[in-house]
Amino acid sequence: MVGVCGLKIKEAKSELREILSTQKNAVDYKKIQALYLMKTGQADTVTTVSELLGVHRVTVQKWFKKYREQGIDGLLTSKKSTGRPSIVSQSTLLELEEKLNRASGCFKSYEDVHAWLQEKHGVDANYKTIYGLLRYKLKVNLKADQINPLVQEA
Repeated sequence: MVGVCGLKIKEAKSELREILSTQKNAVDYKKIQALYLMKTGQADTVTTVSELLGVHRVTVQKWFKKYREQGIDGLLTSKKSTGRPSIVSQSTLLELEEKLNRASGCFKSYEDVHAWLQEKHGVDANYKTIYGLLRYKLKVNLKADQINPLVQEA
């Protein structure tokens, strides 16, 4: 019969249920759920499992292949995305943070930070990158630290 999966699941139903309850990641939950559906007989084909879980059948086939080759531990390990490396090195970031903490008022604007990074470290980053770096990574808001020139004493 086409589509019938000849997967031998080693874990017991109760063990799969316990593993299922400990999953915090939605994708890992679905992977264990796919095994559970096959083990309990609620689904007998990859297509049925994929329809029940709302994923593509090829995805389920990849999960089952990984389970066959590496077991349940291999199925649940996933690669961490490293992301794009920062344009500003860690040492430069530490130096910038030190300079911001040491001398308040050293930088009046994000353009000043841009000029310092370019001059001192050869880092040519755009405004948005510098803003995000200072605002979210270093928790510094240069605009809020400035006195509003429009507010005048009465």
